[in-house]
Amino acid sequence: MFSMSRRKSLILLGIISVLFLASKGMVAEAHTPGPIVLEYNIGTGVLTVTVTHSTSDVNSHYIYEIVVEKNSVQVDIKTYTNQSSSSQVVETFSVAAVAGDVLRASAKCSVSGQISGEITVPSTTTTTTTSTSATTSTTPDYTIIAILTATAIIAIGIVLVLLVIIGRR
Repeated sequence: MFSMSRRKSLILLGIISVLFLASKGMVAEAHTPGPIVLEYNIGTGVLTVTVTHSTSDVNSHYIYEIVVEKNSVQVDIKTYTNQSSSSQVVETFSVAAVAGDVLRASAKCSVSGQISGEITVPSTTTTTTTSTSATTSTTPDYTIIAILTATAIIAIGIVLVLLVIIGRR
């Protein structure tokens, strides 16, 4: 019905199509965190950082790092190996700040992207300031690049094995 060369081409096309569709599913799960909300309590000196980050697997896709800066100087960093909630991360930091200080927090996802937000400590007696302004980076993390590279190498290996098997028939 089909010549051997055409049959090999169709099989190869089918394999590539399946691998392409499978990789689309992996990339769809990789999204940047956000929004981020910062609240600073002047009376206690506590900065509360809330990062919205939805995930279906809190052990493999999670916020892995939150960095806090005061006036562009790093004052604290917390790292994680999983996410305690499937929808967000809430963390508190003790930060001594006065009116006019700029507090910034950046959260990084274990799969892809990061988000940052900042607030300026007010000069009034207000105890809490909230900011949802954020900068989102869609640059993929090296983890997702490594996963996609490994998948491509495996796929090439499978295709080569199948071509050898088909060629022997």
